[in-house]
Amino acid sequence: MKILLCGIIFLTSFQSIAQNLNLEGFNPNYYQTGSIYKNLGYNLSVSSVSLLTENVDNKEFIGTQAHLVAQLMLIQKFNKHLNAGLGYGYGSHNIFGLKQTENRFLGQVAYLHTIGKFVVNHRFRYEYRMPLNTKTNVLDDASILRYQTFVTLQLFNPKETKKGFYLSASNEAFWYLEGATNGPVSSKNGVFETSNCSENWLHLAGGYNLGKARVELGYCYQTLIRNRKLELRNLNLVQLNVYLNLNWEDLQSWWYL
Repeated sequence: MKILLCGIIFLTSFQSIAQNLNLEGFNPNYYQTGSIYKNLGYNLSVSSVSLLTENVDNKEFIGTQAHLVAQLMLIQKFNKHLNAGLGYGYGSHNIFGLKQTENRFLGQVAYLHTIGKFVVNHRFRYEYRMPLNTKTNVLDDASILRYQTFVTLQLFNPKETKKGFYLSASNEAFWYLEGATNGPVSSKNGVFETSNCSENWLHLAGGYNLGKARVELGYCYQTLIRNRKLELRNLNLVQLNVYLNLNWEDLQSWWYL
């Protein structure tokens, strides 16, 4: 109920606050997974957010690549439902001229199950971030908990084929245990007391499964508290996701072509 309440609060509350920022952009993502040895696998992801130039309350926000994050994780699969992972990520941020780089150390647990025709994945992640303000050269740290629910509805019979159309949706809430003080990235500017979360991501998409690859196009809504006045930054993004499953054995065969 807490995760659901968090999402509802972010999507429906505080819309009348004068200085909320509503911006638009594009969010391409690349995800690669594969097996290394037996039940040990990897997960590589690269994500970008590029914003359009917009005028909000007579102030111009120049379009730019606001975020670029790359992450690599080792995933240990315990059974067909449960896995855990450890990894590292690097981020580069440019938020209205304030630039930061960021090292991330990640740990997560994921659980997969089905409800009727729906495939549901729960992911609980801990992140320790070390953002560096490149203008002031001030280094700080932040601790964040993230919980995501990801639901997929296959529009084909997986017992007959591995290819076909599907629909997907997810919601992810962020809890800042300790926030950085050197900029808006990873900073604990404020929390909603009823849910104790400061950031939320929602995604809705449709895609096609090619077997070892998937491509989907949809909508992503990202919102976060950007200051202690509880003013929000809302991003409405066109999202393109590309998923590729590539095993270590496949990589080795490429070397000898």
